[in-house]
Amino acid sequence: MKRQIRRGVFETNSSSTHSLTMMMKSDYKRWQTEELYLYDGSGWGWEFSKPVENHLYTRDEAIEFVKKNKYYNDVDEIDDETLRDCCFISWDDEGNEYLESFYKEFTTPSGETIVAFGEYGYDG
Repeated sequence: MKRQIRRGVFETNSSSTHSLTMMMKSDYKRWQTEELYLYDGSGWGWEFSKPVENHLYTRDEAIEFVKKNKYYNDVDEIDDETLRDCCFISWDDEGNEYLESFYKEFTTPSGETIVAFGEYGYDG
């Protein structure tokens, strides 16, 4: 069997799910307490002004981006479900009930604390 290793790529040949998000602990605390939304970068329909991947936005900022999305620009009311559809994730969004979750903190050599979290498993 030939083995190929590619740098910067995570691959699996299974039907399992893996997600990993990393951020500064200070940002993670702000995400928890200030009702911020994390744009995960997987949304589409952005014609002119696309949100920055893995960036935190206030609810009002997220709504303004959604209003510019070509698939949602005629929606009268932007609710939490619409924000999720456009890949804006709040801290308390429910995860997949079939997946395991994890949370781990790391301290860098310069003393900054990084949070790694996500989900993994087979969703079903």
